[in-house]
Amino acid sequence: MSGRQRRRVLAGIALAISLFMFGFGALARDSQAKVQGVSQSDPARVLAPLPPPRPSRLAPQADSTANGNLLEQRVPAVPSTCIRAFEESGGFVLPSQNGASTGECAIEDPVTFQRLTMPDGSRIELDSAITVRCSLALEVLAWIRDDLAALARQENARLAKLTGVGGYACRSRYADTGAPISEHASGNALDVGGLLMQDGRAVAFAGQEPLSRSMRDAVQKSVCQRFATVLGPGADSSHKDHLHLDMRQRSRGFRICQWTVE
Repeated sequence: MSGRQRRRVLAGIALAISLFMFGFGALARDSQAKVQGVSQSDPARVLAPLPPPRPSRLAPQADSTANGNLLEQRVPAVPSTCIRAFEESGGFVLPSQNGASTGECAIEDPVTFQRLTMPDGSRIELDSAITVRCSLALEVLAWIRDDLAALARQENARLAKLTGVGGYACRSRYADTGAPISEHASGNALDVGGLLMQDGRAVAFAGQEPLSRSMRDAVQKSVCQRFATVLGPGADSSHKDHLHLDMRQRSRGFRICQWTVE
């Protein structure tokens, strides 16, 4: 074999070895890419590996009640403009205890409260917490702060509490199944039976107590000026021992004030 032939044979062997090594390297790279989730046919598509499962001790848990029933987790609702105004005026909002939200017994913008703070820092309580619509709560707060507190001062007393109060109740008027739905059912009404002063004096809106007659007269004037509906003693048998106050909207702004002060 001549020297030229020998060189051709060696060059062919070298070329064969180079092609073999290139093919082997490409096969290895393709296999590695598939293991890592990279497709050679679509290099732009990368499938990231899934994270390890979250330990059960860190998984979110539902709140539960004392009896073990699960409760749905909810993000607290942002207070409405009305509720913020109620709080800024001295109202103390409690967690709502009312579950009605649809139909005739729905409350628009409900607020639950039992006390308020006066401008001088003193507090006035309701003898039980009530839930009403916020627009009525604002009116009740203004009535207590602007009217009742001033009327008490005229009697040389300081108001401490409203007694016999009631708010939301899903029912018809006068609790009669055949009657129209009550304003209480939409949180638009307040019941109140009397007042209690800090010195212990009580003012009942019913009866003929002579020492509190001037106070009852003054309260009658204030509620009939402020509320759209006032039903009290003398109106009917359902209101013989307390006042019903609401802000029902009627045609041409018609108002009702039925309370016979004795």
